[in-house]
Amino acid sequence: MRRLLKFKRVLKYSAIVLIGTAILLGVGIVFAPRVGWRVDTVLSGSMSPALDVGGAVITQPVAPNTIEVGDIITFHSPIDGRLVTHRVIAIQEKSPRYFQTKGDANEDADPYLVPAENMVGQVKFHIPLLGYIANFVKTPLGFILSLGVPGLILVGLEVRNIWIELSKEEKEKKAQVTNNV
Repeated sequence: MRRLLKFKRVLKYSAIVLIGTAILLGVGIVFAPRVGWRVDTVLSGSMSPALDVGGAVITQPVAPNTIEVGDIITFHSPIDGRLVTHRVIAIQEKSPRYFQTKGDANEDADPYLVPAENMVGQVKFHIPLLGYIANFVKTPLGFILSLGVPGLILVGLEVRNIWIELSKEEKEKKAQVTNNV
């Protein structure tokens, strides 16, 4: 019996931690752009194994002069303007500064130099598979579900706890009435 109670307690606290983590991730993914950070999904394997397809990269805006060879940056491609995340393999110290980039899984360097003004920021974190979730949370339905479902679960757990306590009190009152008769 004690093991069962201990298991239930561990399960309850684990569920609360998981729900709390889900809420924090949802809020972080939605509100990170409001403070300048980006959360983007890795769409190709060009940076494998450092960045896996479907992972999320969290990019912080930084000054171009702080970037060094070996850093991973997100930038707008000078060819078509799409966002690319690749590693810096060389820096040309002209004015403006230019970065030579390359995907880790690619044999050749990118066929262009990236001007400093095209740089979005430096990748600070990579979380595998979170990119799929991040894309979903960025939608209105995903945002509502990422906050609403865990919230409803927490409310449901509390209602259940209140129900249990009220049932206990009612049983105690009935027992007192039976004993007094």
